[in-house]
Amino acid sequence: MRTDLEKRSENSSRRENRASSYGSRYEEKNRSSLSGRKSAVGRKRPDRRHSVRRRSRRGRERRMAAIFLAVFAVLVIVLLVGVHLLRKDGQERSAGSHSLFSFLSGSQSADAAPDVSVDLDSLYSPYAVLIDESTGTVLGDKRSSEVIYPASMTKILSVWVAIENIKDLDAEVTMSEDFYNELYAQNASQAGFEPGETTVIRELLYGALLPSGAECCMQLAIEAAGSEDGLVELMNQKVEELGLEQSHFTNCTGLHDDDQYTTACEMALILRGALENETFRTVFTTHYHVMSATDVHPDGFTVWSTFFKNVADEIVTGGEILGAKTGYTQEAGLCLATMAQVGDREYILVTAGWSSEDVGSYHILDAFTGYNLLGEALGLENESENI
Repeated sequence: MRTDLEKRSENSSRRENRASSYGSRYEEKNRSSLSGRKSAVGRKRPDRRHSVRRRSRRGRERRMAAIFLAVFAVLVIVLLVGVHLLRKDGQERSAGSHSLFSFLSGSQSADAAPDVSVDLDSLYSPYAVLIDESTGTVLGDKRSSEVIYPASMTKILSVWVAIENIKDLDAEVTMSEDFYNELYAQNASQAGFEPGETTVIRELLYGALLPSGAECCMQLAIEAAGSEDGLVELMNQKVEELGLEQSHFTNCTGLHDDDQYTTACEMALILRGALENETFRTVFTTHYHVMSATDVHPDGFTVWSTFFKNVADEIVTGGEILGAKTGYTQEAGLCLATMAQVGDREYILVTAGWSSEDVGSYHILDAFTGYNLLGEALGLENESENI
């Protein structure tokens, strides 16, 4: 029989085994719980990464949209600039053609020329063209693509090119003595500046365009390009830039040369381009100008437009003639390039080739006739009374 000591020892051993077994189950339960919590925490991390990826994808999409809008805006700006340049530089290459901008913008453009046609056959001048100044659209034509001699209408181009190539129009200049004898020999028209006279370059612009002073053109050529030949080279470059194929110039004054020629249509386009220069427009539309005092002319002197000094007024049907440049040589006949406002638009009329024994001012009459016909075609007969 077991003693009491043995029984107590056995009972103690059982209690220890139960405690050990309970402790193992407790530890296992705790490990299982901890493992579950760790597993739960581990499951949340992929959700956060997924959210970050979504935000990153949305950010890329926004950046791509911003880049697309920026590129689209740049393309729109480039297109608008391109259309503006086409409007500015596009020119007609033959009679009856339209400017490139007019072609691109179409007949529904807000700036489109009026849909009228003017018959110029009744004019005395054998060559004539009437164009819309804004678009270059031909509204009336009379042998306008045939070659003519431009005479002093040449000064439109020579003055325009000189303005573009002289840095300071308000600088002082002394008239060269080198070209006067040649001008005297050819009986060229002059504004009144004497050899060696000191004046301001800007005054030469008025002297060239209003009284058609050849000495002013010659001095402008020296200031702009070093010589007449230099200016003539620039003039022909300008002709090429305008896309004109029937014009060529050999001098800056308009004195006759068989190799100096243009057409009525191309001369109208030259004037159209020149009028975009504000300095040229100001001088071209001046009726008369008082020259500033010089060492030779202490009181100054007055020059008049060869057109406006020969007309009672400048009113035409529905508007008025704003500027003009006359021309005449025996070979060219009487020529005239004018710009007028009729209604709310500006127009250019060029006539050339009138020649007769009495050499009357039929070119001036033609200008009024042409613009009156335009005003009638536009239905502006009653508006002249309000001008």
